[in-house]
Amino acid sequence: MIEDISRHGVTILLFLLTQERVIVSDARRLNIGYSTFYRSLIPLIRMGLIEEEGEGVRKVFKLTDLGRQVALKLKEVDDLLKTSVKRES
Repeated sequence: MIEDISRHGVTILLFLLTQERVIVSDARRLNIGYSTFYRSLIPLIRMGLIEEEGEGVRKVFKLTDLGRQVALKLKEVDDLLKTSVKRES
């Protein structure tokens, strides 16, 4: 299951912890191409981690409750790894 979340999917989930929503134009802020951004959203939506709101080109993506829980765990792992790497340096 976790293997279905790409590196860019993790980036999007972590971004959504600090932002209420993500829109397509945020892809550039995340250093993700637009097509990669969309491809990364698909498994996140299918897993129920994010939800899509809006119509047409004005789509907004937000974390679900499950998505927030997963994103918090990912941040915890990321923080742990950052701390561990700093200690070893």
